[in-house]
Amino acid sequence: MDIKAEAERLNAKLLARKKSRYSTSKLDKWKTEILLLRAEGVTLEGLQIWLSEKRIPCEISTISRWLKKNLEVK
Repeated sequence: MDIKAEAERLNAKLLARKKSRYSTSKLDKWKTEILLLRAEGVTLEGLQIWLSEKRIPCEISTISRWLKKNLEVK
């Protein structure tokens, strides 16, 4: 077994897994409203309730990741 070749193969497989996905989030449609509500101090749980009222079921972890991604863009 060639260890160097095996390591290269595994690293190539890992890179293929890590490729970013280009699909849009269901939260992108409400970006302005979500960011304004968050700026006014609404908690993640509050945003989850607000989104569920808009018939957008979503986990708190999803909202948190989405906010982290979209607040870094600013």
